[in-house]
Amino acid sequence: MNRCIALLLAGCLFSSCATMTRGRNEVISVDSDPSGANATIKCAGNISVSGQTPARLTIPRKADLCRVAVEKSGMRAESVVIERGFNGSYWCNFIPTLGLPTYMLASGPFGGSDSSAYGWLAVGLAGGAGLLIDRVTGAMYDHEPNVIKVTLQPLH
Repeated sequence: MNRCIALLLAGCLFSSCATMTRGRNEVISVDSDPSGANATIKCAGNISVSGQTPARLTIPRKADLCRVAVEKSGMRAESVVIERGFNGSYWCNFIPTLGLPTYMLASGPFGGSDSSAYGWLAVGLAGGAGLLIDRVTGAMYDHEPNVIKVTLQPLH
């Protein structure tokens, strides 16, 4: 029974890793030379945030197809595409999902105690829940670059 509880706790610890460690939102730092420029991030789904450089702009991790525009009067505007990719913490959810095949082996023809088999089932389900939670919250994503520095050139 103690083994079952330990496995359940381990599964809960590893499940939804990205949501627990990274959160739903991400800060994108935008700076310009000269400073004081207007920085705007626009993403699909009518997501838009802006500020004055140096700026720390927060966007949802789910945000896709993002572009940063940096503009200042008398200067040429600059634009940078932000790519969305997978967060490394998300992949940690696969570790506890190994409990599902282990449960199948432990409760199948090889025998094993019922409490340890159910413990592995609980760990596997927790890992599966983590995969789902990180996907729903968007925590499974990161954006690159998340630090943007542009040099604005004067208009001629």
